[in-house]
Amino acid sequence: MTITNATNGWGLIGTGRIAEDRMLPGINSYAGNKLIGVVSRDQGRANDFARRFNAQHAYTKFEDLLRNPDVTVVAIHTPNTQHAEQAIAAARAGKHVFCDKPMATNVADAERIVRECEKAGVKLGVNFHNRFMPCFIETKRIVDSGEIGNVMMVQLEASAGPAAASVAASWRADPAQAGLGTSMNVGVHAYDILRYILSSEIVQVSSMFETPAGVMERVSLSTFKFANGAMAQVNVNQTTPNPHNDFVIYGSKGRITGRALTRSRAGGELQVITNDGASRKAEFAAINAHEACVVGYSKMLLEGGAPSASGLDGLRSVQLTDAMGKSAWEGVHVRLAG
Repeated sequence: MTITNATNGWGLIGTGRIAEDRMLPGINSYAGNKLIGVVSRDQGRANDFARRFNAQHAYTKFEDLLRNPDVTVVAIHTPNTQHAEQAIAAARAGKHVFCDKPMATNVADAERIVRECEKAGVKLGVNFHNRFMPCFIETKRIVDSGEIGNVMMVQLEASAGPAAASVAASWRADPAQAGLGTSMNVGVHAYDILRYILSSEIVQVSSMFETPAGVMERVSLSTFKFANGAMAQVNVNQTTPNPHNDFVIYGSKGRITGRALTRSRAGGELQVITNDGASRKAEFAAINAHEACVVGYSKMLLEGGAPSASGLDGLRSVQLTDAMGKSAWEGVHVRLAG
């Protein structure tokens, strides 16, 4: 049931590049949203963001934002290790929570976030924006329809290229703030979209990183086994120049090939071939998938339902990356609950 004459009062914690380029435009693009406040450690930066994006308040402490009764939902776009403290504080203040990925850098913190949001009765969403890319919406539709039969194997590459790893001054290059490297920076989107498309949980993982324990990995190669029997080979990296960013889904009755489609900032081509010889192609342009994800979450708050992706999806992602680190650094296969 649609709730009329209602508004989401947004507060944004963190004013980095993604917040500026992707999140704030997304918040402001939906008619049911109103930007109440922004938080930055620097008052001048907070003031600038408030002015440019029509926020009513500019803060330097997220606690002050949470005390504002007009704020009903909080978006968290800060360094990864800060997510748990801020999400839990928001939930305890009675605010809905939209958290950037990864939801947390360890399983215990992810479980705490889910538990506190459930206890407070607030909606917890995670910014896995690949779910809102038209190419993946169509891919899931094809898989769900049975057109290519039972999925047997997936091969996927997702790379931001070497330039993304050269930002030495960024918190993303600091293990104390980011947790893992490319697995959390790039990979979590790929891992989540596989769970989403296949409608199945990863039950076993074997990973290799190019670094020893405690060092930020730029190459993450993994093999996943899903509860439904499908397997996936996933190459996530921030080293390869001119990456393909392709994926292939092999089914018992056909194949789906996505060319240059695993990163939301670029468009590409989707091809479907079935065993009877039929073939078709479709072009997909790049979209602001972050904006689409924010709008989807915003509509859910006003119209009801569950977030996509949810806090449970965020927890599953953290459980997976934790297992990947164990596998890579200890040289073992790791099993997860299905």
